[in-house]
Amino acid sequence: MFQSITSKGVSPLIATILLVAVSLSLAGILYSWASQNATSTVTSVDETQKQWEFCKNVTLNIEQGCKYDPSTGINFILYNNSTVDFDENITIGVIGANDLIGTATIVPNFQGGAMVINSATYTPSDALNGLSEPIKLVRVFIATCKDRVALTKSCD
Repeated sequence: MFQSITSKGVSPLIATILLVAVSLSLAGILYSWASQNATSTVTSVDETQKQWEFCKNVTLNIEQGCKYDPSTGINFILYNNSTVDFDENITIGVIGANDLIGTATIVPNFQGGAMVINSATYTPSDALNGLSEPIKLVRVFIATCKDRVALTKSCD
C-alpha cells in the first residue's frame, strides 16, 4: 500500500564538476570587471595629470586699481602671466557687502598680456551691477582650473 520513495543524490563527481564550473565563471566575471575598472582608472589618472600640468602654468593677476560702480559694474585690468595658451572663457565672481554674488563670463582677449575688464567685455553686461559696496571679493578663473584664481579683496 505504501510505496517507498528512494531518491539518489548527485554523484560526488558531478557535484565537483558543477562547483568548479561555477567558480571559474565567477572568477571570469570578476576578472573582466577588475580589468575594465583598472583601465578606466589609469585613463582618469592620466587625464588628471595632464590637466594638473596645464593648470599649474595658468597665472592670472588683477591690478590693484579695481573700481566698482553699482550702475556700471566692475572695472579692472586682468594680467595673463600664464606660460600656456588657453582659449576657454574666463569667469568673474564678485561678492558685495551684502553677500550677494554676481557672476559673469568673459571671452579672453589679452593684448600684450593684459585685458581691460568692464561691462562691455563680460556677459551678461549687467551681471555685476547692483551689488552693494564695498566689494568684499573679486575672483577670476578659467573653468578647468578653478583653483588657479586671481583675487582682490579691495575694489573701490
